[in-house]
Amino acid sequence: MNTEIYLDNNATSRPLPEVREAMLEALDAGFGNPSSAHSAGERARSRLIEAREAVAHLIGAEPCSLFFVSGATEANNMVLSSALMRRGHRTRIITTNVEHSSIKKYCKYLEAQSADIVYLPVDRLGHISLSILEKEISSKKVDLVTIQWVNNETGVIQPIADIGNICQRYGVPLHTDAAQAVGKIRMQIDNMPIDFLSVSGHKFHGPQGIGVIYAKAPKSLYPILWGGPQEFGMRPGTENLPGIVGIGKAAELRSKRFDTVTNRVQELRDIFELSVLRLVPNVEVNGDRTRRVHNTTNLLFRDIEGQALVARLDQLGIRCSQSSACTNQIPEPSYVLRSMGLSYDEAFSSIRFSLSEYTTRQEIDYTVEQIKEICSALSDFSLNKIPKLMAEQR
Repeated sequence: MNTEIYLDNNATSRPLPEVREAMLEALDAGFGNPSSAHSAGERARSRLIEAREAVAHLIGAEPCSLFFVSGATEANNMVLSSALMRRGHRTRIITTNVEHSSIKKYCKYLEAQSADIVYLPVDRLGHISLSILEKEISSKKVDLVTIQWVNNETGVIQPIADIGNICQRYGVPLHTDAAQAVGKIRMQIDNMPIDFLSVSGHKFHGPQGIGVIYAKAPKSLYPILWGGPQEFGMRPGTENLPGIVGIGKAAELRSKRFDTVTNRVQELRDIFELSVLRLVPNVEVNGDRTRRVHNTTNLLFRDIEGQALVARLDQLGIRCSQSSACTNQIPEPSYVLRSMGLSYDEAFSSIRFSLSEYTTRQEIDYTVEQIKEICSALSDFSLNKIPKLMAEQR
């Protein structure tokens, strides 16, 4: 095959043709500043309103509870910053060991500022313990619980409704990073015990650089930028109208064909996964194979150096990754997989494949065949040959 086979859609997904067309229209005939009082401004405002309504429909929320931001990282930072603003005591936040780096790094920063951060462990399947969560919440005052709905590396789904019920019982606000959940899980947020939710458009075929923050009680959020009155004063600065139109169109399309897309992609994921397990020796699935989103599989290739496999696939035009895009350039094994109990070598031998609407059966069959051939060629190399420097970092 001569074309690129892109199986790293949890890092980013290619915008759909309709999304690109809508964005170009916003840059051309729909051009205008939504804050302007004239007709061009009104035209731009109408597109912004339509996009907000489309995203609200996809996640099951009221449009007035959504604010456009640059992406889930900004949304995550905004929620954590708001937790600081509400404090009248030493801040205490409960999170997990497997969160996205935008949560983990902010929490590390807060720890340096004397905040009390509780990191919940996960089991081999990637799930937290609800009993441990409740024990931590009931032991002393908690300002915020922030737990990722779907893990970006394994696709494992946390029981967010059960988590929210525990938080609600103790009067603790719950935030969930839903970057990998929106468009993959049916949700009705207004009917769930979730106070804040982060969305990223480029995870479901929208453009990069645009996201949404949901707040059940918008006044409980505090801005992290200051300036004009845009986004109801919560996110100042001229709106990224092409990006907003793009995420709105992506949300509209996913709402219309949710079952068709998810069923088809899951069928392809399962064919891919089962074929690799059947044809390649010593391969295992990392994480819960039942409670995960439809497009993701994280595979442990025992006795195969993961970086070598990824590099060989890349040479063939097949794109996949060993961890999240935000940490993939770091020569360390996945902290998510290590937190799940995998050894240093096992984590280094694991690769994430994430499919999308664009993925075809022909691409899946070709990728499986190439993985089989590459693993056969690499089987003579053991993980004992990982560079000594990396081994010394254990």
